[in-house]
Amino acid sequence: MPAAADGNDSDDDTKKLNEEIANMAALKKQKKEEEEAERLSKLGTNITSGGAGAGVLMLTTKPGDATHFPKKGDTCRIHYVGTLEDNTIFDSSKARQQAFSFVLGKGMVVRGIDEAVKLMSKGQVVKLTIPPMYAYGVNGYPPIIPANATLTFEVELISFSDFTRDKDERGK
Repeated sequence: MPAAADGNDSDDDTKKLNEEIANMAALKKQKKEEEEAERLSKLGTNITSGGAGAGVLMLTTKPGDATHFPKKGDTCRIHYVGTLEDNTIFDSSKARQQAFSFVLGKGMVVRGIDEAVKLMSKGQVVKLTIPPMYAYGVNGYPPIIPANATLTFEVELISFSDFTRDKDERGK
């Protein structure tokens, strides 16, 4: 006659099964995190202080001169194409065939573009993925940009100048 089960075998089996389930869940979570990190790396590098995926992502598609960088207060000339998440173009200086000028760091453009342009060198072209908090936020810009929209911009830094510095040099 077989020995009577004392319950220890089923406790051990349950413990092993729970450990396997926990290991599988951990592996699944790790794989998901790795896939998300890979997806984000294809969108670019996070250039803002937010956590992974929370900030502005910048991907260089054409390097600039890597020598000349604008500073806060410089007037920058850029070409840009802005698209919604469904790839609808909502604005384009290229389509108008007229570069857009703004003073860097003065809030004349969405914060995500300000953050990116200060890191770009002359001639550089980047693709930006800008979350709502660095663009138009919870309100959007009706009727063009919906609330909480993540925007994509292609931005080319054509030129920049510090008019106060230029004026000082001309005045000497």
